[in-house]
Amino acid sequence: MGSYGMAMNVLQKKLMQVVLESLGLNAKYMHDDIKEGSQVMAVNCYPSCPEPDLALGMPTHTDYGTLTILNQSQQGLEIMDHDKKWHPVPFLRGALIVQLGDQLEVTSNGRYKSIPQRATLNVQRKRFSVASLHSMHLNKKVGPAQELVDEHHPVAYKEGSFGEFLDYISVKSLTEGKYIDMLKKI
Repeated sequence: MGSYGMAMNVLQKKLMQVVLESLGLNAKYMHDDIKEGSQVMAVNCYPSCPEPDLALGMPTHTDYGTLTILNQSQQGLEIMDHDKKWHPVPFLRGALIVQLGDQLEVTSNGRYKSIPQRATLNVQRKRFSVASLHSMHLNKKVGPAQELVDEHHPVAYKEGSFGEFLDYISVKSLTEGKYIDMLKKI
């Protein structure tokens, strides 16, 4: 693994500790699972497009893993709010964007949500993005943390694994629905 990948792993571990502590969980709650997890680096090039309103660089989706750390060369990432309206994520040169994934939505029993996102195209310039996607081990079943389940917060998700997610998307396109919706109990 290169130095960029190693730096992303260190950053991911620190970010996970902060997220877990913010949920009231021990910072080492999933330490071994995270350590045995996977990291995928995705480098994307979105070409300039004469009619960007007629095309997307990446359709609407959520990231399945625990979290994604994204670096981009210019604005193009958009997120969807609760009213299903799109908002551009502000671009700050050199800044990293951290997105929580479906596995953290499940672990948090819905307290944190993975946000629908898409990549748009630009009329004049191409856009590059480098995403460091972090996930639990392929066969690790992820379910709500028991500490986050009580009479006011019943279990809201079934367990699921990254391998089951990959099986799901191998037969369904990103536009046909989200794997996390299959896990929702409520």
